[in-house]
Amino acid sequence: MIRHSIFSEDTQAAVAFSSAAYESNAYFMRNFSRCRELLLVEKDPEGAAEAMMFGIRHARLLHLDDFLLPVVYIDWMLPELEKELMKQGIPESVVWESLKDVEIWIQSYRKYHQGQTGLDRIEWVFRSLAGKVRRFGSLQFEEVTYEFPFLIYENRQSGEFMALACPDVMIDQDGYISGTNGRSMIREIRTYLDFKDRTVTGYSADLKKGTVSVDAPVSLNLEEWELKLAPGEKAVAVHIPEGSDLSPDSVDSSLKTAKKYYENHILVCESWMLDAHLEHILPQTGRLISFMQRFNKMPVMTERPQILERVMGFDFTMEALEHFSCTTSLQTSLKKYLLDGNEMFTTAGFMPWK
Repeated sequence: MIRHSIFSEDTQAAVAFSSAAYESNAYFMRNFSRCRELLLVEKDPEGAAEAMMFGIRHARLLHLDDFLLPVVYIDWMLPELEKELMKQGIPESVVWESLKDVEIWIQSYRKYHQGQTGLDRIEWVFRSLAGKVRRFGSLQFEEVTYEFPFLIYENRQSGEFMALACPDVMIDQDGYISGTNGRSMIREIRTYLDFKDRTVTGYSADLKKGTVSVDAPVSLNLEEWELKLAPGEKAVAVHIPEGSDLSPDSVDSSLKTAKKYYENHILVCESWMLDAHLEHILPQTGRLISFMQRFNKMPVMTERPQILERVMGFDFTMEALEHFSCTTSLQTSLKKYLLDGNEMFTTAGFMPWK
């Protein structure tokens, strides 16, 4: 095995130990060829992840280290992956920074599987391997189809933004999409859009709080407001890798560098890091608060807030909250906030990319 900089020494050792068992089995070589074709030729990370799962299930039947298999395949593909990504015009430094995301998720797997080496966030990682997710400095970027149920308008004169909810979205009494966090509903409204006489009327998002203002609809004069983004159109999503430097200078540098490679003028994001409630548990001058405040916020439907798994752990349950042993100041603040009966929310957001 060639030693690659994207893998830790522990990962390299695990792959070196197990590669021969997979390489000597005709099924795994065929399965590898199919995964390779889907990633390198067809640029289909979803299909490659599905093919990978067949390989994992076969490895389990043979009592092999099943979730190590994707790591082995990635190791075999790495030299070709580098060349293929550079063919897309991605600088070598960006290629290797993007590929390092693999080891981040291997470390996450190791944390929750008694130190074993493996990878279970396969489709996400394969998106990086196919060149769809690229890392520029602190942040990752990905061309996506915009799916949040809001039309984004910009005032032609002032540059102010408004987000109007699409029709038939059910909103609860607090302005969140009904069912979010499994929360109870006292009342709800159904959103609508009415286009008439060069105006559009509907319910708008409170772009600071990340809720829908349900008290009264608003009307926008389309002579003054330009539609910038609607569901089904292309956008660029920003992702925040674990351990990223979110200092303002680092974020500015990432945005400036990445902008050279994309045509879109609106960035979108969905993350626990956009939740306005972070202001209740973090220092106002902190890097995370600064990052959160860059985005205009909108509610998004999730069954539970993402912050629970990302801060407390992927195996965390609310039932264990009272006895949860905190090891960081963020965990301590979040635990107290939740025990006081408060909620956190995964939040959608957008920002102009100038």
